[in-house]
Amino acid sequence: MERDLRTDALAAARRLLAADGVRGVTVPAVAQDLALPEADVVRAVGDRVGLLEALYESTMDRLLAFLGAAVAQQDRDDLAAQVEAGTHAIVVWCGTHRAEFGLLMGPGFREAVGARASVRQSVASRLGGAWAPLFDRVRRAGAPYPSDADLPADLAAQLDVYRRLLLRANPGMGDDLPLGVVYLMTVGWRQIFGVLCMLSFDPEAPPVSEFGDSIAQLNRSLLELVGLVPSPAVRLVAVPGAA
Repeated sequence: MERDLRTDALAAARRLLAADGVRGVTVPAVAQDLALPEADVVRAVGDRVGLLEALYESTMDRLLAFLGAAVAQQDRDDLAAQVEAGTHAIVVWCGTHRAEFGLLMGPGFREAVGARASVRQSVASRLGGAWAPLFDRVRRAGAPYPSDADLPADLAAQLDVYRRLLLRANPGMGDDLPLGVVYLMTVGWRQIFGVLCMLSFDPEAPPVSEFGDSIAQLNRSLLELVGLVPSPAVRLVAVPGAA
């Protein structure tokens, strides 16, 4: 019964998030949505911090599932298709789930993370960790990347922190992930993140369905970054509402 109530509470929290952002996600609001006593909600998900942390992680689960399904549709050896499909999927999901993006990586993040370091590092370790094996395969296929010696010492130190998070999320990779590859990942992510922020937080931005060729241009820039050319066999997820 408690497991079902937790599922119901998270479903209610998602509805509240979509309607009113993170500020609308409270234990009393969830209880009202479910027509239950607040004490029952607290037993299922804890206080508001626990509720937000659970919502955060379940939202990250949904994003990663969408990303993983898009990449899995590509041919196993078609690295260009996998990179493009993954980039495209993230833009589509975040562009059509703006409140969720705000929770994961925008204004709602600080309020949602609470005090747990594991949640604060979720974007780096979980989302970045999902990309690390693919970028590692790309570099093993011959993609150019800067050597450790070419990276400024201060930047290398920051990248090494990120690398440890990525490797912790992918223990099967051992410790063989050059800092230059981590650098490419961060450069690529900054490009994606800038587009997502515009889509989600600019009131004048068009819906993702009207983004036209901009997503394709972003995809191509990511491919160029890692020395790949677009694959004619790529299968992209549909953009909801696009003509």
